[in-house]
Amino acid sequence: VLCLHGYRQDAAAFKSKLGGFRKATKSLLDLVFIDAPHLIENDIHCEGDNGGGRGWWFSSEKAFSAREYTDTCRGFEESVKAIEQACSLEGPFDGILGFSQGAAMTAMILSLQCLKKVECSFKFGVLVAGFRSRSSAHDHLFAKEGVIDVPTLHIVGETDAIIPRAQAVEILPFFVSLIVLYHPGGHFLPTSGQCKTDYLDFFKQMASTRNGT
Repeated sequence: VLCLHGYRQDAAAFKSKLGGFRKATKSLLDLVFIDAPHLIENDIHCEGDNGGGRGWWFSSEKAFSAREYTDTCRGFEESVKAIEQACSLEGPFDGILGFSQGAAMTAMILSLQCLKKVECSFKFGVLVAGFRSRSSAHDHLFAKEGVIDVPTLHIVGETDAIIPRAQAVEILPFFVSLIVLYHPGGHFLPTSGQCKTDYLDFFKQMASTRNGT
């Protein structure tokens, strides 16, 4: 499973934050973490995830806000190429998992895949604290509902202050085969409770499909 970190994180920080998740899914998933290609300047304050210093694209010249309506998506094409390269060099991957901006990137990669515009062949996707990009340059990826037919799991925090539930659910109509899990927490991937039970069931189902059982 290819893993895409959130804004202001990097591969190492995301891997560390997912320690509990990695332990819970060790027998089911082989997780590969990659860096977004774009460094974020340290002196710029941006809404987003705490952590390292990389992003998948910018909604303005040097910054990113998930809530900003914009015509800008600077760096997006480079990130698509980086993910294609990861698929070529480290894949093939069965699934793709993204967190926050990485989840928004996951949605767009899956849309590009379904439109046959990207060299990837993911069989499932996981979006944690995901959202639809508000850049008009990405509107063609969400031109109609049901554009993404890859099975997906969406994990939404009821008290997420960075990607509120109302924003997180905006993207759901564009998926055909989806499961949505809500948890009472904020901007993170839960490692306990019903949400954990449900996402483990999803991964077991994906594994059985892969193995033809």
